[in-house]
Amino acid sequence: MWIGLRLSPHAARGLNGRDEEAEELAPHEEPPPEQPGDGSLDSRYVPLSLHVGAAWSWRMLMIAAAVAGVFWLLSQATVVVIPVAISFLLAAMFQPVSATLIRHGWNKSLASILVLIGGLGLVVAVLYFVVDQFIKGVPTFSDQVTQGLSDARDWLETGPFGLDAEFVVNTLDDAESSIVDWVQNNQEMLVQNGLDIAGSTASGLGNFFTGLFLVLFTTYFFMRDGRKIWQFLTGMVPHAGREPMRYAGSAGWSTLVQYMRTMIIVAAVDAIAIGFGLWLLDIPLWLPLTTLIFLGAFIPIVGATVSGAVAVVVALVGTPNGLVNALLVLAIVLGVQQLESNLLQPVLMSRAVKLHPLAIVLAVSVGGFTFGIIGALVAVPLLAIVNGTVRALHRYRARQREAEAAAEAEESETVEESVEQR
Repeated sequence: MWIGLRLSPHAARGLNGRDEEAEELAPHEEPPPEQPGDGSLDSRYVPLSLHVGAAWSWRMLMIAAAVAGVFWLLSQATVVVIPVAISFLLAAMFQPVSATLIRHGWNKSLASILVLIGGLGLVVAVLYFVVDQFIKGVPTFSDQVTQGLSDARDWLETGPFGLDAEFVVNTLDDAESSIVDWVQNNQEMLVQNGLDIAGSTASGLGNFFTGLFLVLFTTYFFMRDGRKIWQFLTGMVPHAGREPMRYAGSAGWSTLVQYMRTMIIVAAVDAIAIGFGLWLLDIPLWLPLTTLIFLGAFIPIVGATVSGAVAVVVALVGTPNGLVNALLVLAIVLGVQQLESNLLQPVLMSRAVKLHPLAIVLAVSVGGFTFGIIGALVAVPLLAIVNGTVRALHRYRARQREAEAAAEAEESETVEESVEQR
């Protein structure tokens, strides 16, 4: 009955009449506050909080669907997406050098190609030197591993466990015979797997050279015509958002350049400190391990830890006094990580990208889960770009509002002056 009275037009007119009478009787009372809504049935019987929650929910679902669709499209075109992402990072690393040459009067194309060739030549020279040192150190490392296993067997016999020598020898012989029997019984499967691996390796080499060509090609044009490319892309945006997008894009690119510069410094500090410790302890393959630590440090938080763990394992199995050396290497790695997390990251990284460590860990996890190592490598730079772009948009809007307020104030002052003159 109450709902029927509320929805009846006659009852509504009666209520309006009583409201008018009440207003006449109490003209000085303040009217009640207006209820939100448009007067429809939903606005009267559905709470405002549920309206807001529903509006947020379907919008968030649409955004999540759009993000999932973008990730799916990117996963279907990894042959192109991954080289373009790597070239974007390389362009951010090399572009300040080419920009310096251009400011000193160099031709834009010549400066870009020389910087690209120089950077590529430096990488090839370092890799060649590291691989050569690795090949030279493998025989010594193999001998040390054999000696380490022999020492481990002696320790099992004479150490606190006091195992019988015959029991240890029989256990090792049984393990060796089990491995040999398994290989003999699974020869066909191993051959088939070897053929599959060879085929996938050939296909992988083709994809590698295709990706390498795309990386070099796109890096060159990103350095040479990056600003023109961005101007062209933002030209498709409606006129009202064109200038904000160009301003935000420039800020995002500056953030990426600062991030790459900071990561080079952090990776160099990690590699030099840990590599010096490996050299002092005479750890085998210390130079390749140092290079691995340098490359791994480009994956924030996770990379240097994983590469340092590899150094600990090498020290454990490849040195005569393996346990002590492994503990010393672990102490060096943890000490350098503390230096990075408590000094380098807060001072340098926070100024460059202003990202919380939790955001960095989540970005690395999502990128690694979606695209593997390459995804973990490019996740944080892309997050830094998004963060810098959003912050720049907020700054642009704030400046625009301040300019509009100043213009209105100046206009009102002008009107007041004209009125006074009249």
